[in-house]
Amino acid sequence: MTVIIRPASYQDVPALTALTEEMGYPADSQALSDRLTMLLGSPDLHQLWVAEIQGEVAGWLHAFWRPLLDAPAAVEIGGLAISLRWRRHGAGRALVHVAERWARTKGATTVTLRAAIHRDEAADFYQRQGYALSQRTFRKQLDTLD
Repeated sequence: MTVIIRPASYQDVPALTALTEEMGYPADSQALSDRLTMLLGSPDLHQLWVAEIQGEVAGWLHAFWRPLLDAPAAVEIGGLAISLRWRRHGAGRALVHVAERWARTKGATTVTLRAAIHRDEAADFYQRQGYALSQRTFRKQLDTLD
């Protein structure tokens, strides 16, 4: 099966929304479209690709440029979603490789990413792609005033 990687577009919003929901994250197509506008409007900082298999959007990957003070700039994979139907068909691997190629064009020597603790299959996938666990991520919801 051939995997085609291409930049995401506004026509992909329904598929992007469905994939995001399939991953267990609430997705409102209008909110997602608004975020897509921001991402597509900053191509030097953000890239969003989709993987197509047999004419169907099988997955998406968002990567962004992350300049740092204490280390060389890196590219971070902000999100990767692959449809359950198309897992183990090469879409995830192809998307990660295109993000790594983009990172090299930006002069980055590192690609980072985060995977939810409960997603063991994601951790296994990233390790098979050569990624190693290196940090802890902490999160605080800011929905209340302190």
